[in-house]
Amino acid sequence: MSFQLDRLAVQLDWNLLRTYMVIVQERSITAAAVRLSVSQPSVSAALRRLEERLELRLVERGSGQNFVITRAGEFVYREALEIYGGVVRLNDLTVNAGQSLSGNVVIYRSSHLEMDHITPVFEEFRQQHPRVTLSIRSSSCHEVSQALQQRVASVGFCTQIDPAILRLRAQPLQAQEFGVYCGPRHPLFRQSPVDPAALAASDVVGYEEDRMAGALSALALWRVRHGVGERFIAAATGVDDLSELIENGTAIGCMARGHALRYGARLWQIPIQAPAPAPLIDVFSLVDAERHMTPVEAALLDHLETAGLAARPIPRSEA
Repeated sequence: MSFQLDRLAVQLDWNLLRTYMVIVQERSITAAAVRLSVSQPSVSAALRRLEERLELRLVERGSGQNFVITRAGEFVYREALEIYGGVVRLNDLTVNAGQSLSGNVVIYRSSHLEMDHITPVFEEFRQQHPRVTLSIRSSSCHEVSQALQQRVASVGFCTQIDPAILRLRAQPLQAQEFGVYCGPRHPLFRQSPVDPAALAASDVVGYEEDRMAGALSALALWRVRHGVGERFIAAATGVDDLSELIENGTAIGCMARGHALRYGARLWQIPIQAPAPAPLIDVFSLVDAERHMTPVEAALLDHLETAGLAARPIPRSEA
């Protein structure tokens, strides 16, 4: 005779758990439907079927699309994350019995982040473990947090922490210095000293997150405080696109100094006079404090921790 738990494991449709996981993360039936590329009624029906199958009330529905996750719903969500992370990492599990460390590690980083002091540490680790492969993906800060929350990424590097995801452990790293740049078509190109009126009247291009409410809001605030730029006219998702906007246009833009040196062959760093200091952007590494680490993930985080670039969480078995 089979236990009830055994029957549930055999009969439960994993897609119901995955849909529920996205519903909780998006805090909206409608947003979850968009992310999953399905209809809103399909998402609502999946939530209802999961509640019926588990015989649990997972959300308390309010008016419209508003709802509150119940205590049981929080527990189911946490377990769904563990299951999802385990499925994602199946190919990364290391066979011990004396074999060398192997597997793939996924790293998410903000696309506007300059990684010159971090990438060499990855290369050192890979040289020590030749059978390990690394997947480094550039995205927005929000997507970095989401990838960690969904157990897709092992570690993330970004410039903004999502306060809603409490289990992400942030390690402050060295702040990154940005500069203000222009191309040959801008009237301030190779000009020193700078005409404050021309600087204040300049159009601005930047990253999509270079807004007051974005991950690079410190840049937008810095420009306002110091009278740098007037109208924000174009946004880019990556450093290549931003450098081209600055080089080939008539607007100014803020970039990490390392990126400007590497990508901007014709960029001119506008000499901003004191008392305006160079804009500094906080940088963090992020690790899921509740994640079950594979051996290769644990080894990489130990390596990063030794280099002062991450704080490896204590496994539950040791807590």
